[in-house]
Amino acid sequence: MLDDKPGAVIRRYDSGTLSADGVDAVFDLLEEGIRSGIAGVLVTIVGIEGGAPRPLGTHMAVLADGRFCGYVSGGCVEAAVAAEALKVISAGEDRTIRFGVNSPFLDIVLPCGGGIDLHFHVGISRDLVASARQCLSGRVPFTILLDPLNGTGRMEKTDQGARSEWVGAEFRRRYVPVTRLVLAGRGIELEELGRIACASRLDVHAYSPDLPVLETVADFGARTVRLKSPSYAPDMPVDAWTAAIMLFHDHDWELEILKSFVQGPAFFIGAMGSRNTHAKRRARLLKAGVPEALVARITGPIGLFGPTRDAASLSLSILAQVAQVRMNYDQH
Repeated sequence: MLDDKPGAVIRRYDSGTLSADGVDAVFDLLEEGIRSGIAGVLVTIVGIEGGAPRPLGTHMAVLADGRFCGYVSGGCVEAAVAAEALKVISAGEDRTIRFGVNSPFLDIVLPCGGGIDLHFHVGISRDLVASARQCLSGRVPFTILLDPLNGTGRMEKTDQGARSEWVGAEFRRRYVPVTRLVLAGRGIELEELGRIACASRLDVHAYSPDLPVLETVADFGARTVRLKSPSYAPDMPVDAWTAAIMLFHDHDWELEILKSFVQGPAFFIGAMGSRNTHAKRRARLLKAGVPEALVARITGPIGLFGPTRDAASLSLSILAQVAQVRMNYDQH
């Protein structure tokens, strides 16, 4: 039996290396509560009226000892949401509560002028939390189905898109893996893109023939593998939620790796260099027997804006383009 903690002090949970508004932190806190025998609630945006800073399906987690994590706004209502969650935990029944416009809380206003409906689910099980964490770490898409009328929640694995929505009386919150960046290259461009991508909490894997570059990127949090020969492309962890990026100035290293990239499931493939460089790259791939349709998958020159003349601007341009393509990819 999970016991709540009366008189709990509401405070934000220290999620450590996890993103403060990511679902990993939400399930991490819920699991910690289950492990410690502290009741918890999963809070989910299930309705939006007007403008809102967060999309449908956005989560918070709140424990009965007052710890909470996640954001359902820009930070203006989270403490109030946590306070209501403690009341829901004490009552032991799911509730759906409106915040913002047309809310009973007249003193709590969303700056954007809209309203959000939050579902508080108190019956989240140990098995559901464990399964969700396993899917998140294993990069397996899944869905949590919330039934507010009956106060139930269940999970199913799914290959459907990322859109969270109502289907009949159930709210289906869909989860897809975080963007993975597989970087192959050398020099300051690889270092800088690895640094910014790791700071953005993406899943970064870096490949380079240069050991000092790999050591630097590993310090940022990337997983690294040393490339030993231009004629061999190692197995790389590319899945459907991966952006594969080439960052070589000496293009002899590109051919085998690009052949591997274009035959894989990556949602985005990009390569650094000028338009002239990219034309030569395409010609080499075609000459090597790579079909035109696969060669056309490569974006070059890479970047949402440009041309850029420094590694930091190039890295921001690349990440902006990856984020834009990923957003469009998830919506289809």
